[in-house]
Amino acid sequence: MKKLLRVARRFLPLVFSLAVLVYLFGYRTDPVESWNTARSVKPSMLFIALGLGLMSFVFAAVRLKILVEVLGHKVSLTRMLIYTLVGQFYNSAIPGGSVGGDAIKALYLSNATRSKPQAFAAVLVDRLCGLFMLATLALVMLMPSIQDESMRQAAGVIIVFTGGATAAIIAMTSRRVRKLVPKGLSNKLPFHDTIRAFDEAMQIYRGHKKGLLLALLLSILPQAGWIGMHIAIGQGIGIQLIWTDYAVLIPVAGMVAALPISFGGWGIGEAASVYFFGLRGVPEQPALVLSLSGRLIQLAWAIVGVPLSWALPRPKDIEAAVHGDAVLPDKEVEAATRAKVQSNL
Repeated sequence: MKKLLRVARRFLPLVFSLAVLVYLFGYRTDPVESWNTARSVKPSMLFIALGLGLMSFVFAAVRLKILVEVLGHKVSLTRMLIYTLVGQFYNSAIPGGSVGGDAIKALYLSNATRSKPQAFAAVLVDRLCGLFMLATLALVMLMPSIQDESMRQAAGVIIVFTGGATAAIIAMTSRRVRKLVPKGLSNKLPFHDTIRAFDEAMQIYRGHKKGLLLALLLSILPQAGWIGMHIAIGQGIGIQLIWTDYAVLIPVAGMVAALPISFGGWGIGEAASVYFFGLRGVPEQPALVLSLSGRLIQLAWAIVGVPLSWALPRPKDIEAAVHGDAVLPDKEVEAATRAKVQSNL
């Protein structure tokens, strides 16, 4: 039964994504016309979109590099870019269940940090920085047109995600919030050693607010590249919208796609694009092609990172070699150890 549940948990999101895509392409739009729309993209705009897509990955790698350096580790930008691309590949092409792209990226990264909790903490903070800046940027772009009825639903999605990301960052970096948790509760939880180690890794960021702020501000660049990529595609297939509309609608569709109900956001992201772009008068067909083209460009760059990763240690080898114990000394453990040593003298 447990095995069946694991299989269902792993493949149900994929089945859901495929069902939504079939519905969108088979019932809401004409597949032949969608193909013709995709083929009509201007080559110059396609090359610009490819370049902006790569730029987005490069700046995302720079952000992760900064967050890892805050933990006291040096990793080359090239490796960070490979980790980022491989993570994107697993998110977009491999139904991994619990082994998603972020987990794979953190596992690769742990080869440099020599600690899985630190690596996972860096990847989680990296993801939160991206989501927070994405939502903030979209909200700023939305303000001039907040009176427009077609933008109010988008504003609701943005506010929910901004609030959620803010609460998560505060909860992970605020000592006052953590004091609300009953003392000793973590020791009663399963895998409490790993949880404590992860908690300690997160507290490192609390003491390096400048590095965290720099990573947060830098998040503007990968998000701008991602939005710009879609603007280029939209211009290439004849979507007539101003750039500020893209700066709102693309993040909103991305936030909906981030919900853990589909495989890598496939299907639900396209449905969100069709809906929200439709509110601005864009027909379903070009909106669908726009969203899918953006995903395929990201997947294309992610595939480039796969053969490059073959030169790196394999994830299973890393997992076997890297410990998952505490990343900072436990004061109580240290005190007990000193007392034991003194008693033996």
